[in-house]
Amino acid sequence: MKRVIYFYPKGCCDVSIKEKLRKEEINVIDVRICKYVEIDAYENDRITEILGNPLFIGGKDSFENLFFNARFWESHETLEEKWKIEKDEKKRKYLQALILLSASMVKYCKGEKEVSDLLLEKALSFISELPEELLPLFYITFCLNP
Repeated sequence: MKRVIYFYPKGCCDVSIKEKLRKEEINVIDVRICKYVEIDAYENDRITEILGNPLFIGGKDSFENLFFNARFWESHETLEEKWKIEKDEKKRKYLQALILLSASMVKYCKGEKEVSDLLLEKALSFISELPEELLPLFYITFCLNP
């Protein structure tokens, strides 16, 4: 079975949908609410039978598009793929900071504010350790390309 993220409009349901779908024997990994209601599950037509058609189903996109559209789980996953193969330690630290920032937002959207704060603190510590020549890349990515 293929893992997918179904995106529904915010307000269509709350996090209790996770247990409701599980009671229907649907393999739901997680539910996150931010800009959208994200139902992270193994592909199953019964989800759309119960909730209707999603706005869209997650797919590959750039980190910037994912992050700025509040699709933090996917932005985290996208960067993790790059981080795993990156050899340059400075670039790895840069990517790790962005991964932690995305992960912090995932936790925040799930209401886990203390965990979110810890991850954000760790991301900021990595950012503070970045060489000065990488800082403009950080600012361009987050401030000039929304």
